[in-house]
Amino acid sequence: MYRGYPISELAENAGFEETAYLILKGSLPKRAELGEFASNLSGRMHVDPRVFSVMRELGTDAHPIDALRTAVSAMGSIERLRTVGEQQTSIEAKVSVLAANCHRVPRGEDPWEPRKGMGFASNLLQMLTRREASEYERWVFERVLIFYMEHDLNASSFTVRIVASTLADPYAAATAGLAALKGPLHGGANEVAMQMLLEIGEPANAAGYVERSLKEGKKVIGFGHRVYKKFDPRARLCKEYLREMLKKGASDDRLYRLCDALEKEMWERKRLPPNLDYYAAPIFHLLGIEIPLYTPIFAASRAFGWMAHYDEQVAENKLIRPDATYVGPSDLKYLPLDMR
Repeated sequence: MYRGYPISELAENAGFEETAYLILKGSLPKRAELGEFASNLSGRMHVDPRVFSVMRELGTDAHPIDALRTAVSAMGSIERLRTVGEQQTSIEAKVSVLAANCHRVPRGEDPWEPRKGMGFASNLLQMLTRREASEYERWVFERVLIFYMEHDLNASSFTVRIVASTLADPYAAATAGLAALKGPLHGGANEVAMQMLLEIGEPANAAGYVERSLKEGKKVIGFGHRVYKKFDPRARLCKEYLREMLKKGASDDRLYRLCDALEKEMWERKRLPPNLDYYAAPIFHLLGIEIPLYTPIFAASRAFGWMAHYDEQVAENKLIRPDATYVGPSDLKYLPLDMR
Protein backbone atom coordinates (compact mmCIF):
# COMPACT_ATOMS: atom_id res chain seq x y z
CA MET A 1 0.00 0.00 0.00
CA TYR A 2 1.37 3.41 -0.97
CA ARG A 3 0.03 6.37 1.05
CA GLY A 4 -3.25 4.50 1.59
CA TYR A 5 -3.68 3.23 -1.98
CA PRO A 6 -3.53 -0.57 -2.50
CA ILE A 7 -0.81 -1.49 -4.99
CA SER A 8 -3.38 -3.18 -7.24
CA GLU A 9 -5.32 0.09 -7.48
CA LEU A 10 -2.22 2.00 -8.57
CA ALA A 11 -1.07 -0.74 -10.95
CA GLU A 12 -4.39 -0.66 -12.76
CA ASN A 13 -4.83 3.09 -12.95
CA ALA A 14 -1.70 5.16 -12.28
CA GLY A 15 1.45 5.85 -14.25
CA PHE A 16 4.99 5.96 -12.92
CA GLU A 17 5.18 9.73 -12.53
CA GLU A 18 1.81 9.82 -10.76
CA THR A 19 2.94 7.17 -8.31
CA ALA A 20 6.29 8.88 -7.73
CA TYR A 21 4.51 12.14 -6.96
CA LEU A 22 2.25 10.29 -4.52
CA ILE A 23 5.22 8.72 -2.74
CA LEU A 24 7.10 12.02 -2.51
CA LYS A 25 4.29 14.48 -1.84
CA GLY A 26 1.71 12.38 -0.01
CA SER A 27 -1.21 12.76 -2.45
CA LEU A 28 -2.00 12.08 -6.09
CA PRO A 29 -1.21 15.06 -8.33
CA LYS A 30 -3.66 17.25 -10.20
CA ARG A 31 -3.10 17.53 -13.94
CA ALA A 32 -0.99 20.69 -13.74
CA GLU A 33 1.05 19.31 -10.85
CA LEU A 34 1.72 16.09 -12.73
CA GLY A 35 2.80 17.98 -15.84
CA GLU A 36 5.20 20.16 -13.87
CA PHE A 37 6.61 17.16 -11.98
CA ALA A 38 7.17 15.10 -15.15
CA SER A 39 8.69 18.08 -16.98
CA ASN A 40 11.05 18.74 -14.08
CA LEU A 41 12.19 15.12 -14.09
CA SER A 42 12.80 14.96 -17.84
CA GLY A 43 14.59 18.30 -17.74
CA ARG A 44 17.10 17.05 -15.15
CA MET A 45 18.14 13.82 -16.90
CA HIS A 46 21.30 15.18 -18.53
CA VAL A 47 24.36 13.66 -16.82
CA ASP A 48 27.57 15.66 -16.48
CA PRO A 49 30.20 14.02 -18.74
CA ARG A 50 32.59 13.94 -15.78
CA VAL A 51 30.33 11.38 -14.09
CA PHE A 52 30.53 9.11 -17.13
CA SER A 53 34.32 9.59 -17.11
CA VAL A 54 34.44 8.25 -13.55
CA MET A 55 32.36 5.23 -14.57
CA ARG A 56 34.60 4.62 -17.58
CA GLU A 57 37.70 4.51 -15.39
CA LEU A 58 36.28 1.55 -13.44
CA GLY A 59 36.91 -0.78 -16.38
CA THR A 60 35.19 -3.85 -17.77
CA ASP A 61 35.35 -5.88 -14.54
CA ALA A 62 33.12 -3.46 -12.64
CA HIS A 63 29.70 -4.79 -11.69
CA PRO A 64 27.00 -2.40 -12.95
CA ILE A 65 25.59 -1.74 -9.48
CA ASP A 66 29.09 -0.79 -8.29
CA ALA A 67 29.47 1.56 -11.25
CA LEU A 68 26.08 3.09 -10.46
CA ARG A 69 26.95 3.57 -6.79
CA THR A 70 30.26 5.21 -7.69
CA ALA A 71 28.55 7.49 -10.22
CA VAL A 72 26.00 8.73 -7.66
CA SER A 73 28.83 9.43 -5.22
CA ALA A 74 30.64 11.41 -7.95
CA MET A 75 27.46 13.41 -8.59
CA GLY A 76 27.53 14.42 -4.94
CA SER A 77 30.88 16.14 -5.44
CA ILE A 78 29.93 17.81 -8.71
CA GLU A 79 26.49 19.03 -7.58
CA ARG A 80 27.18 19.74 -3.91
CA LEU A 81 26.30 23.46 -4.12
CA ARG A 82 22.69 22.85 -5.15
CA THR A 83 19.79 23.02 -2.68
CA VAL A 84 18.66 19.77 -1.07
CA GLY A 85 15.50 19.76 -3.19
CA GLU A 86 17.50 20.23 -6.39
CA GLN A 87 19.88 17.47 -5.34
CA GLN A 88 17.00 15.08 -4.74
CA THR A 89 15.37 15.79 -8.11
CA SER A 90 18.73 15.36 -9.80
CA ILE A 91 19.18 11.94 -8.18
CA GLU A 92 15.65 10.84 -9.10
CA ALA A 93 16.09 11.89 -12.74
CA LYS A 94 19.67 10.85 -13.36
CA VAL A 95 19.78 7.46 -11.64
CA SER A 96 17.68 6.10 -14.51
CA VAL A 97 20.21 7.30 -17.10
CA LEU A 98 23.11 6.01 -15.02
CA ALA A 99 21.36 2.67 -14.48
CA ALA A 100 20.87 2.23 -18.22
CA ASN A 101 24.54 2.95 -18.88
CA CYS A 102 26.32 1.40 -15.90
CA HIS A 103 27.16 -1.69 -17.97
CA ARG A 104 28.01 0.06 -21.23
CA VAL A 105 30.22 2.93 -20.10
CA PRO A 106 32.73 0.88 -18.02
CA ARG A 107 33.14 -1.30 -21.14
CA GLY A 108 34.26 1.78 -23.06
CA GLU A 109 31.02 2.29 -25.00
CA ASP A 110 29.29 5.63 -25.45
CA PRO A 111 26.32 6.30 -23.16
CA TRP A 112 22.78 6.11 -24.49
CA GLU A 113 20.83 9.28 -23.87
CA PRO A 114 17.16 9.69 -22.92
CA ARG A 115 14.71 10.75 -25.60
CA LYS A 116 12.61 13.86 -25.38
CA GLY A 117 8.87 13.40 -25.15
CA MET A 118 8.98 9.98 -23.51
CA GLY A 119 7.78 9.10 -20.03
CA PHE A 120 10.21 7.97 -17.33
CA ALA A 121 9.56 4.23 -17.66
CA SER A 122 9.51 4.13 -21.48
CA ASN A 123 12.69 6.18 -21.60
CA LEU A 124 14.48 3.84 -19.23
CA LEU A 125 13.38 0.79 -21.21
CA GLN A 126 14.57 2.18 -24.54
CA MET A 127 17.94 3.14 -23.02
CA LEU A 128 18.31 -0.36 -21.57
CA THR A 129 17.47 -2.27 -24.74
CA ARG A 130 17.63 0.14 -27.73
CA ARG A 131 14.61 -1.60 -29.18
CA GLU A 132 11.10 -0.41 -29.87
CA ALA A 133 9.02 -2.19 -27.27
CA SER A 134 5.33 -2.85 -27.79
CA GLU A 135 2.74 -0.80 -25.94
CA TYR A 136 1.99 -3.72 -23.63
CA GLU A 137 5.69 -4.33 -22.91
CA ARG A 138 6.11 -0.67 -21.95
CA TRP A 139 3.02 -0.89 -19.75
CA VAL A 140 4.29 -4.00 -17.95
CA PHE A 141 7.75 -2.51 -17.42
CA GLU A 142 6.12 0.58 -15.90
CA ARG A 143 4.11 -1.63 -13.51
CA VAL A 144 7.26 -3.41 -12.34
CA LEU A 145 8.96 -0.06 -11.72
CA ILE A 146 5.95 1.06 -9.69
CA PHE A 147 6.22 -2.10 -7.58
CA TYR A 148 9.92 -1.49 -6.95
CA MET A 149 9.44 2.16 -5.98
CA GLU A 150 8.84 1.76 -2.27
CA HIS A 151 8.54 -0.90 0.43
CA ASP A 152 8.75 0.58 3.94
CA LEU A 153 11.85 -0.08 6.07
CA ASN A 154 13.67 -2.56 3.87
CA ALA A 155 17.46 -2.77 4.20
CA SER A 156 18.33 -0.03 1.69
CA SER A 157 15.60 2.41 2.75
CA PHE A 158 16.54 2.01 6.41
CA THR A 159 20.16 2.60 5.44
CA VAL A 160 19.11 5.80 3.69
CA ARG A 161 17.29 6.93 6.83
CA ILE A 162 20.31 6.20 9.03
CA VAL A 163 22.52 8.35 6.81
CA ALA A 164 19.84 11.06 6.57
CA SER A 165 19.63 11.13 10.36
CA THR A 166 23.24 12.39 10.43
CA LEU A 167 22.08 15.26 8.14
CA ALA A 168 24.41 14.09 5.38
CA ASP A 169 23.28 15.19 1.90
CA PRO A 170 20.97 13.09 -0.34
CA TYR A 171 23.91 11.84 -2.45
CA ALA A 172 25.55 10.29 0.62
CA ALA A 173 22.25 8.68 1.60
CA ALA A 174 21.57 7.36 -1.92
CA THR A 175 25.13 6.01 -2.21
CA ALA A 176 24.68 4.12 1.05
CA GLY A 177 21.30 2.85 -0.13
CA LEU A 178 22.88 1.50 -3.31
CA ALA A 179 25.52 -0.31 -1.24
CA ALA A 180 22.79 -2.05 0.76
CA LEU A 181 20.78 -2.79 -2.37
CA LYS A 182 23.59 -4.79 -3.97
CA GLY A 183 23.26 -7.87 -1.76
CA PRO A 184 21.56 -11.04 -3.09
CA LEU A 185 19.18 -11.01 -0.12
CA HIS A 186 17.88 -7.59 -1.19
CA GLY A 187 18.10 -5.90 -4.60
CA GLY A 188 20.50 -8.41 -6.10
CA ALA A 189 17.93 -11.18 -5.72
CA ASN A 190 16.36 -10.54 -9.13
CA GLU A 191 19.67 -11.21 -10.89
CA VAL A 192 20.29 -14.44 -8.97
CA ALA A 193 16.68 -15.55 -9.54
CA MET A 194 17.04 -15.25 -13.31
CA GLN A 195 20.35 -17.09 -13.32
CA MET A 196 18.67 -19.85 -11.30
CA LEU A 197 15.76 -20.12 -13.76
CA LEU A 198 18.16 -20.36 -16.69
CA GLU A 199 20.14 -23.04 -14.86
CA ILE A 200 17.03 -25.15 -14.18
CA GLY A 201 15.91 -24.75 -17.78
CA GLU A 202 12.86 -27.03 -17.94
CA PRO A 203 9.70 -27.23 -15.82
CA ALA A 204 10.34 -30.94 -15.31
CA ASN A 205 13.63 -30.09 -13.55
CA ALA A 206 12.01 -27.90 -10.89
CA ALA A 207 11.29 -30.62 -8.33
CA GLY A 208 14.80 -32.04 -8.51
CA TYR A 209 16.38 -28.60 -8.19
CA VAL A 210 14.37 -27.77 -5.08
CA GLU A 211 15.08 -31.15 -3.50
CA ARG A 212 18.85 -30.84 -4.08
CA SER A 213 18.94 -27.25 -2.85
CA LEU A 214 17.11 -28.04 0.35
CA LYS A 215 19.25 -31.12 1.04
CA GLU A 216 22.40 -29.04 0.57
CA GLY A 217 21.06 -26.22 2.74
CA LYS A 218 21.01 -23.74 -0.12
CA LYS A 219 18.55 -20.86 -0.28
CA VAL A 220 16.23 -20.87 -3.29
CA ILE A 221 16.37 -17.22 -4.30
CA GLY A 222 13.10 -15.46 -5.04
CA PHE A 223 11.05 -17.13 -2.31
CA GLY A 224 10.02 -15.96 1.11
CA HIS A 225 9.58 -12.47 2.48
CA ARG A 226 9.85 -10.89 5.92
CA VAL A 227 6.43 -9.27 5.44
CA TYR A 228 4.46 -11.55 3.10
CA LYS A 229 3.98 -15.04 4.52
CA LYS A 230 1.26 -16.32 2.19
CA PHE A 231 1.68 -14.27 -0.99
CA ASP A 232 3.35 -11.12 -2.25
CA PRO A 233 0.66 -9.07 -4.05
CA ARG A 234 3.28 -7.59 -6.37
CA ALA A 235 4.50 -11.04 -7.40
CA ARG A 236 0.94 -12.22 -8.00
CA LEU A 237 0.36 -9.34 -10.45
CA CYS A 238 3.71 -9.84 -12.18
CA LYS A 239 2.94 -13.51 -12.70
CA GLU A 240 -0.14 -12.55 -14.69
CA TYR A 241 1.82 -9.96 -16.67
CA LEU A 242 4.41 -12.62 -17.53
CA ARG A 243 1.77 -15.01 -18.82
CA GLU A 244 0.14 -12.27 -20.90
CA MET A 245 3.48 -11.17 -22.36
CA LEU A 246 4.11 -14.70 -23.59
CA LYS A 247 0.62 -14.91 -25.08
CA LYS A 248 0.98 -11.62 -26.92
CA GLY A 249 4.45 -12.47 -28.15
CA ALA A 250 3.37 -15.90 -29.43
CA SER A 251 6.36 -17.33 -27.59
CA ASP A 252 6.85 -20.74 -26.04
CA ASP A 253 5.35 -20.56 -22.55
CA ARG A 254 8.08 -22.76 -21.08
CA LEU A 255 9.45 -19.93 -18.94
CA TYR A 256 6.04 -19.36 -17.35
CA ARG A 257 5.55 -23.09 -16.77
CA LEU A 258 9.00 -23.29 -15.20
CA CYS A 259 8.25 -20.40 -12.84
CA ASP A 260 4.90 -21.92 -11.92
CA ALA A 261 6.39 -25.38 -11.31
CA LEU A 262 9.12 -24.01 -9.06
CA GLU A 263 6.59 -21.90 -7.19
CA LYS A 264 4.41 -24.95 -6.51
CA GLU A 265 7.39 -27.01 -5.32
CA MET A 266 8.50 -24.31 -2.87
CA TRP A 267 5.01 -23.94 -1.48
CA GLU A 268 4.53 -27.71 -1.11
CA ARG A 269 7.88 -28.23 0.58
CA LYS A 270 8.49 -25.03 2.54
CA ARG A 271 5.25 -22.99 2.43
CA LEU A 272 7.26 -20.10 0.99
CA PRO A 273 5.58 -17.85 -1.60
CA PRO A 274 7.43 -16.15 -4.46
CA ASN A 275 8.39 -12.51 -4.00
CA LEU A 276 8.53 -9.61 -6.46
CA ASP A 277 12.09 -10.39 -7.60
CA TYR A 278 11.11 -13.90 -8.67
CA TYR A 279 8.59 -12.74 -11.28
CA ALA A 280 10.22 -9.42 -12.16
CA ALA A 281 13.33 -11.27 -13.35
CA PRO A 282 11.68 -13.28 -16.19
CA ILE A 283 9.79 -10.15 -17.27
CA PHE A 284 13.08 -8.30 -17.63
CA HIS A 285 14.48 -11.31 -19.48
CA LEU A 286 11.64 -11.29 -22.00
CA LEU A 287 12.17 -7.58 -22.55
CA GLY A 288 15.76 -8.30 -23.61
CA ILE A 289 17.49 -6.67 -20.66
CA GLU A 290 20.91 -7.97 -19.61
CA ILE A 291 20.86 -9.72 -16.23
CA PRO A 292 23.54 -7.51 -14.56
CA LEU A 293 21.21 -4.53 -15.11
CA TYR A 294 18.31 -5.93 -13.06
CA THR A 295 19.47 -4.47 -9.74
CA PRO A 296 20.25 -1.04 -11.27
CA ILE A 297 16.67 -1.02 -12.61
CA PHE A 298 15.47 -1.61 -9.05
CA ALA A 299 17.59 1.36 -7.95
CA ALA A 300 16.26 3.64 -10.69
CA SER A 301 12.77 3.24 -9.25
CA ARG A 302 13.59 2.91 -5.54
CA ALA A 303 15.47 6.25 -5.66
CA PHE A 304 12.07 7.95 -5.39
CA GLY A 305 11.19 5.95 -2.29
CA TRP A 306 14.61 6.71 -0.82
CA MET A 307 14.14 10.43 -1.25
CA ALA A 308 10.70 10.23 0.38
CA HIS A 309 12.30 8.47 3.35
CA TYR A 310 15.06 11.09 3.40
CA ASP A 311 12.51 13.90 3.64
CA GLU A 312 10.48 12.14 6.30
CA GLN A 313 13.58 11.48 8.40
CA VAL A 314 15.02 15.00 8.36
CA ALA A 315 11.61 16.65 8.90
CA GLU A 316 11.54 15.51 12.54
CA ASN A 317 15.04 14.22 12.85
CA LYS A 318 16.68 12.32 15.64
CA LEU A 319 20.04 10.66 15.08
CA ILE A 320 19.52 6.90 14.66
CA ARG A 321 21.91 5.41 17.20
CA PRO A 322 20.92 1.94 18.54
CA ASP A 323 22.26 0.87 21.90
CA ALA A 324 24.33 -2.30 22.21
CA THR A 325 25.06 -4.45 25.23
CA TYR A 326 28.46 -6.08 25.56
CA VAL A 327 28.11 -9.76 26.54
CA GLY A 328 31.75 -10.91 26.52
CA PRO A 329 34.13 -11.47 29.47
CA SER A 330 34.93 -8.49 31.69
CA ASP A 331 37.56 -7.36 34.25
CA LEU A 332 40.37 -8.81 32.14
CA LYS A 333 43.99 -7.98 32.94
CA TYR A 334 46.40 -6.79 30.31
CA LEU A 335 49.31 -9.14 29.55
CA PRO A 336 52.52 -7.92 27.91
CA LEU A 337 53.03 -9.10 24.36
CA ASP A 338 55.74 -11.66 25.18
CA MET A 339 53.54 -13.28 27.85
CA ARG A 340 50.49 -14.01 25.64
